[in-house]
Amino acid sequence: MMKAPETVDAKSAAEHRAMLADEIDRIDQWLVDPRVPPAQLPAGPPFHRACWAAACLIAPGTTATYRDLAVMAGRPAAARAAAQAMARNRIAPLVPCHRVVASTGLGGFMGKGASAGHAAWALRLKRWLLAREGAPVVG
Repeated sequence: MMKAPETVDAKSAAEHRAMLADEIDRIDQWLVDPRVPPAQLPAGPPFHRACWAAACLIAPGTTATYRDLAVMAGRPAAARAAAQAMARNRIAPLVPCHRVVASTGLGGFMGKGASAGHAAWALRLKRWLLAREGAPVVG
């Protein structure tokens, strides 16, 4: 038998709304100026956080490769781990993972394991975000 979902008390719900409101405001600001940084980086492993911080340094209208990002994050040989960090970014576009591309083209977006339809939609979104910022779009 399935257990009924736990309810969220009013205080917790208000706290969650306040946290989301701040990030929603930042996304609204990003729509006007894509240089708006996140209020704070999400929790995660140290290398992921280093990659997310490095991604925030990539200027709008430009791109960097996963290898470039690994170098910026302090682990030059960790391009695949940098790609995994971008796949686990939960506050795009504030941590601009769309500005990170593969050395052979556009690369992935929004992680692996997605259905073909989801992957195609995600890449269209990546192209749109890059084009919106004036970046040359590859692949």
